[in-house]
Amino acid sequence: MGAGIAQNFAQAGLSVKVVDTHQEILDNAISRIEANLKLFEEYGLLQEPAAAILLRISPILAKSLSQAIKDCDFVVETIPEILEAKRETFALLDECPPNVIIASNTGSFTVTELTEGLKNPGRVVGLHYFNPPHIIPAVEIHRNENTTDEAVEITRKLMLRVGKKPVLVRKEVPGFIVNRITGAIEREIDYLLDEGIVTPEDLDTAIKASIGFRFACLGPMEIEDMIGLDTAMRVAGRVFKGLSNATEPSPELVKKVEKGELGIKSGKGWYDYTGKSITEVNDENNRKLLQQLALFQSREK
Repeated sequence: MGAGIAQNFAQAGLSVKVVDTHQEILDNAISRIEANLKLFEEYGLLQEPAAAILLRISPILAKSLSQAIKDCDFVVETIPEILEAKRETFALLDECPPNVIIASNTGSFTVTELTEGLKNPGRVVGLHYFNPPHIIPAVEIHRNENTTDEAVEITRKLMLRVGKKPVLVRKEVPGFIVNRITGAIEREIDYLLDEGIVTPEDLDTAIKASIGFRFACLGPMEIEDMIGLDTAMRVAGRVFKGLSNATEPSPELVKKVEKGELGIKSGKGWYDYTGKSITEVNDENNRKLLQQLALFQSREK
């Protein structure tokens, strides 16, 4: 996520530091950005040469986090979704000058959870990108009662400047908006797979060729209006009663994780990626998404 977010800022003309404690991670990040920019060029989505964008990105091998970001105005944390690790990072970031806004790309933790014990919690904002962050337009901005209105507004304007579609989460809730919706969808998907009602392949076909096809250009509330709210109400009254109410992940999903079948990054998940590198699979997916991005941007003009 960090590499894609850095690319997004740099494409918008901003100078970016990519900071990590491992040289290999930094090298991989820059390589991914270079590959991503080539794809953007291929689809005519760059306003300047890729080389000019890369010049605005500085990889920093950090021994001291506060030193590495001492002249930054806006910091985005993108470490793994482990609460204690994030709190440790935020404790270090808390030493930044008070005017520096600190954002977290968390996909589930609330700002209240992240800022426990900080001296300057008011400048901390939740900034939830969606993978791949250099392509997906939406970003969720969330806060708690301590977050200042100024920090939220600066973040919102920055997201507009870098070409994103910011959505404000108006009440603090774990998972925010999109992850709560996708979580509900995932729960029902798990049920359908566990019960043998559909195969992974047919499920993907069903989603891509129906609600996914519509969601690419129509939001769920627009779709309900199109269907008719009376019809939506009747269908909900029948279907809701039989939906899964599971509170734990699917047993089959747990089995796959225990076997190390983690998806693209391990070479196998619901699909088998044997013979393809991670870069090849990601490029295939990104090409599909970049076609959508080009259409999305043309509709927005």
